[in-house]
Amino acid sequence: MWAKIRPAAAAALICLATFGPSPSNATENSADARAGTSASAPAIADSGTTIARLFDVARYMTEIARDVADVSKRELAVSRQYRCLAQAVYFEARGEPVLGQMAVAHVVLNRVRDRRYPNTICAVVFQNEHRRNRCQFSFACDGRSDRAYNMAAWNQSLKIALKALAGASEDITNASTHYHATYVAPYWASSLKKTVQFGQHLFYREVVPQAGYSSF
Repeated sequence: MWAKIRPAAAAALICLATFGPSPSNATENSADARAGTSASAPAIADSGTTIARLFDVARYMTEIARDVADVSKRELAVSRQYRCLAQAVYFEARGEPVLGQMAVAHVVLNRVRDRRYPNTICAVVFQNEHRRNRCQFSFACDGRSDRAYNMAAWNQSLKIALKALAGASEDITNASTHYHATYVAPYWASSLKKTVQFGQHLFYREVVPQAGYSSF
């Protein structure tokens, strides 16, 4: 499937996926330090799994770009989905801890997998963007620019998004498809099952998420 994407693009994805943790991953760094040299063994063991998951990403991205004949246009289609996921992380959770950012990324991917929602990342993130303050992800319809201005936070969002796409981070939301800030009380919250909380975000899943759920 990687033949569908230029080698340079594939190499870039793999390089980004293997970046070391950023300063905000201080907890992971200290855990590795405490573990000493033993931390290298699981890392080597996990590399095969990560590569396999990258092939899953390739299949998903190929599905997105299946109707695009030109290779360069296909690459643009792939990069756009990646950017949309990073935008969701950045605008919805850049002030949250790393786990909170990861959780937002996985909510987006959970919706993509669910047949009740659009089947691409960008379509999920920008669903109902034309309805002012009534879209699925508030930044998409708040009337403000969707361009990142904090480059450090944007780079972090890119890393979080890539790890989620590659399967290098687990779905810590327990298949959640919704979340909201702790300081609001949306009408739909009472009809869903609360799963976890990270930072100031509460996460929820629909009672029977398997009804329309599929894998990439």
